[in-house]
Amino acid sequence: METGEDSDRHEYCTALPEINVIIIGSKCEYKCNAANTILGQNECIVGREIVESKMLQRTNQNRSVTLVMTPGWWRSSTLAESVKSLKMEIVHSLKLCPDPHAFLLVINLHKSFTEMHLNSVVEHMEILGEQIWNHTILLLMYNDKTQRHADNKKLIERAGQELDIVIKKCGNRVHVFNYTVRRGKYVEKLFHEIESLVAEHEGQGFKIDSKLLEDMEEKRRTVKKRAEERERKTLQTLKEHLPEKSCDFPELRIVLMGRKNSGKTSVMNTILKNKQEVSWTKKCEMSEGEVDKRKVILIDTPGWWPYASVKETSEPVKQEIMSSVTMCPPGPHAVLLVLQSGVAFTEAQRRSVKEHMELLGQNVWKYCMVVFTKGDWMGTPTIEEHIESEGEDLQWLINKCGNRYHVLSKMHDGKLVRELMEKVIMMASVNNDLLKPVEGGMGETDSGWASNMSDLDRFERGSLLMDPPHMGKEYIAKWIMENEFDYDNVPDVSEDISEDVKQN
Repeated sequence: METGEDSDRHEYCTALPEINVIIIGSKCEYKCNAANTILGQNECIVGREIVESKMLQRTNQNRSVTLVMTPGWWRSSTLAESVKSLKMEIVHSLKLCPDPHAFLLVINLHKSFTEMHLNSVVEHMEILGEQIWNHTILLLMYNDKTQRHADNKKLIERAGQELDIVIKKCGNRVHVFNYTVRRGKYVEKLFHEIESLVAEHEGQGFKIDSKLLEDMEEKRRTVKKRAEERERKTLQTLKEHLPEKSCDFPELRIVLMGRKNSGKTSVMNTILKNKQEVSWTKKCEMSEGEVDKRKVILIDTPGWWPYASVKETSEPVKQEIMSSVTMCPPGPHAVLLVLQSGVAFTEAQRRSVKEHMELLGQNVWKYCMVVFTKGDWMGTPTIEEHIESEGEDLQWLINKCGNRYHVLSKMHDGKLVRELMEKVIMMASVNNDLLKPVEGGMGETDSGWASNMSDLDRFERGSLLMDPPHMGKEYIAKWIMENEFDYDNVPDVSEDISEDVKQN
């Protein structure tokens, strides 16, 4: 096992003039830090998510180094729970770096590594086939200024047996990078490890099934083409449905809905520029503020468990959802359905969303717009590519909402909030012509008003009833663990990297 300082078994390998590697791993695993360390320059922006496979090149340690960065998956997600575009991009990395000398699997030693994380790593790595492990070096990232000379073997042992399984899968090829020490020697040892791996395979790099690559490239091209077409049709539809005279709304009334941890409260804080602590909403909460000198009233509602049917949602939560429209009389102008970007949208989620949304009546869709949170982590360059790559379930939802959707991102909060309000006003203006005199809101004259629905309409939806696959205690425990990490506060260690680059 290579652990940095205690092994010199690769010192006599033939040096390669060029080193070509692909960096792979889940989100928030310091992949950009690893890339910057290997390249000896701050080429990769720390804290910004990688959404497309991209190539970086630099000369370091007298070698021409080519790195291809791949998008990451959520640490606890199964392959089925990851967005479909992720699989396409991981395969696409082989287009940018054919026959790579090695894959560098990056794992953050500061986070726990459980059986759940092990299964996630294995599933995502083996998108490229089981043989990938024969060409993989495990890169463990570590940052502790109080332990500059920590024993790497002890660090690995402390991480647990699940990490040990990964190490064995990689043929005991493992390195630990500690950010707080001079790392030129670690990079040199890593290069020796790569050269030894190349020698082991008699100069041959990793080979992928050409048909898999061709199929994925064709899907990728199709998604981009359809995304461009969807964007064009969306703009055309907006123009066609724009009222001749836009209504002047003195206030906008908006209800926020979505599953637990979808980001409803964060959307409210973003729109109103609040700093309210984000936690699970148990009762409807109303907040008021101004956007471009217009009063905005937001109703935050309790969320439901992912995949849960209406029957499995508690009565108090259902009552809170149904009462939300009464908190902003005569009714909301818009219902924003909040989804987290970068997360797969499945058939089970589609049915769950439909049932819970229709607690407000089947006509709720005329007032509904899908809002994707964490646009920085979306996993595709555009929201249209995300919609097209995810497939028919998400496309059904977007079409059900009249092709109304929006993305919020921390990078451009102000601009994106103004655009969101413009879309709400446009939708309300159209509905205003249909439902006078309630200013486009879901008022008492609307036949879709929840109080006019029978219990059968609300809860017994025939073909939509389902038995969710993961609603037991194990599912709930897994889901809570998966969502406990605060992705809004990713540590930035770029200063440590800059210091090390100067030293080397």
